[in-house]
Amino acid sequence: MSNGEIAAACTLEEGTVKAHVNRILTKLGLRTRVHAAIYAHEHGLVTHDTP
Repeated sequence: MSNGEIAAACTLEEGTVKAHVNRILTKLGLRTRVHAAIYAHEHGLVTHDTP
């Protein structure tokens, strides 16, 4: 989902979502959302069944 889509779904400002995403990436030492998705899959946080 885009920052805007996440913001709308969670009733947050888009800037808030962007800040949280950036903090997560920084804490995990990742550069992109794609890297985060790979990390999550490799660590069993998501499966192919997870939407």
